[in-house]
Amino acid sequence: MARPREFDQNQVLEKAMELFWAKGYERTSIADLVAYTNVHRGSLYDTFGDKYQLFLACLNRFQQSSYKFVAERLNCPGDPKEILRLFFEQTIDWALNENEKGLKGCFMTNTAMDLAAFDANIASHVEAFNLKLESSFCDLLQRAQPNGNLASKHSVRDLARFLVNTRHGLYTMAKTATDRAALQSVSNVALSFLG
Repeated sequence: MARPREFDQNQVLEKAMELFWAKGYERTSIADLVAYTNVHRGSLYDTFGDKYQLFLACLNRFQQSSYKFVAERLNCPGDPKEILRLFFEQTIDWALNENEKGLKGCFMTNTAMDLAAFDANIASHVEAFNLKLESSFCDLLQRAQPNGNLASKHSVRDLARFLVNTRHGLYTMAKTATDRAALQSVSNVALSFLG
């Protein structure tokens, strides 16, 4: 008879995600994961599979929490331009400031830069994440359209893709640019097509 698990899977996933986020997939060893999660190697393997499967579980966890966050921010009532402005303000805040756990940037953006070009499975996760973001931006922009607040010759879909790219770009740029004004200028340009 198998022994019952003596750890909370959600807590272990959260800890593993923090470590992958801080160090990246390649620089995180199983020994690191064991030490950081305080779960034995065999238990990690039995529960999550190998390091790669654990990383995918962390990526899925991040995707779900990000979808919830984006939906809460972009699907709220109000002026679409103000909603977007606040969304990008918060993105810049997070991009520039490591949180209390030392996590820099966006886990998905970091993964896209580190692994997506070499791993088709990871690339498909990043693409799914981007498509979901794109859909949320589309919904917001479609709300702006009837009021004549969408001053652009581009389609809503093209603008939504541009906003997805802007979000990732802010996180990427913040890795080397510590001047908030530089990131703010990017956000201002992104908002300029909304009247």
